[in-house]
Amino acid sequence: MIPVFSIDEKVRAYIRRSGQDFRLSTSPDGPILFPLEESSPKPSDMKILIGSNTLYVSKLQAKYIKKIDWPMVERYLSYSGESKT
Repeated sequence: MIPVFSIDEKVRAYIRRSGQDFRLSTSPDGPILFPLEESSPKPSDMKILIGSNTLYVSKLQAKYIKKIDWPMVERYLSYSGESKT
């Protein structure tokens, strides 16, 4: 079975603007979207092309999520101390 979920347009825009590839993985606070420099993809990850960037989704997360949304980015931003703008 292939998991079906949507990706919020704000998340898509963030990924395109960043010029980086990202990975959705687990954290103690819930799903989190990390740049690949902080969370390497696994061979089992799903790969989703967003503009010229790739979003890797943990096979474990893919089973349970319905939508990749902005709070998943905010978790990373709060951990890293980056601005949310």
